[in-house]
Amino acid sequence: MAQSLSEDSLSGLTSWHSSWTGLRVVVVGLGQTGFALVDTLCELGCDVSVVAVTANSDLVKLAEVVGAKVTVDEAARRVEVVGASSWDLAVVSPGVKPDDPVIEQLVESEIPLWSDLELAWRLRDKAGDPADWIMVRHSAESDSAVDIAQRIFQAAAVPTRVVGFGAPPVLDALREPRAYSALIVQVSASSLQWRQRFPQSYISPSITVSLETEGTDDSGVFFDGTTQACVYRKGVGPTEAQVHDADVVEGARAIGLGLDSPGMSDIGLVEGIIVDRAFLDDRAHQALEISTLEEVREAGWQVPEQLPALLAAIAITRSKDVAPALIAGVLSLP
Repeated sequence: MAQSLSEDSLSGLTSWHSSWTGLRVVVVGLGQTGFALVDTLCELGCDVSVVAVTANSDLVKLAEVVGAKVTVDEAARRVEVVGASSWDLAVVSPGVKPDDPVIEQLVESEIPLWSDLELAWRLRDKAGDPADWIMVRHSAESDSAVDIAQRIFQAAAVPTRVVGFGAPPVLDALREPRAYSALIVQVSASSLQWRQRFPQSYISPSITVSLETEGTDDSGVFFDGTTQACVYRKGVGPTEAQVHDADVVEGARAIGLGLDSPGMSDIGLVEGIIVDRAFLDDRAHQALEISTLEEVREAGWQVPEQLPALLAAIAITRSKDVAPALIAGVLSLP
């Protein structure tokens, strides 16, 4: 049986243009993201097998057409298939649980495991200069924040695409011929469990945004690796503590969203005016007016219920230097 590569040997695979040919990869799970993994790895020239508890018959056929070996069966058979071969790498779909018997088998065999996000991060340069990653943790308010941010980006002619949870897989966007300035990557708890379990991930998003209001146990892992700004809810929920615990790139800032007067590097309200004290040079002494509560109410936004989503969308788009006047114009539309 051939000897598997070590994690150190895989560390050089940091580009679409690295030498992936012949890499023996097992993909765990075959949903929409699982098929995107299979399709991408086969395109790269890897020797791909996939094991899954269940799978759509059409996805099974497509996976076989692109060159993968597919096993959809009960746990004992999947464990047998995985144990019968030597793997250089395993890539895990978001919906797979850490206590899945196949995962336990791979961990016991010391096979390196990556999430779909880790693989996508390494392949992000296919279309040229990599797009910035703006990672948004999925929550009750995040869908609205992402939708508003995308509308603002479209008005500003900033080429972006929403991918990840509730949207097409990240890998689908990376394999398109067009280049994006930014990808808004929605991340679910099922993806974060892999980032938490396997902290060797070196994903470095430019912006991370979490509007969580309920306690979670990820200890700030979502914000890890941020290069520009961690955007969080001030005084509400666990996010402020998570930002404090995160391991970020030197120079990354914490940007608080609040419904009160903003401190330096925050976005908030001053006498009914939405202001940005985060994305400007003299944030210690100045603030940029974005809009007013009266204007957003007149446009049909629910105040204060939708304000956290509006503030998050402002933070996301200001991180790409979208002008305050343009943002205000979009927010004034019904």
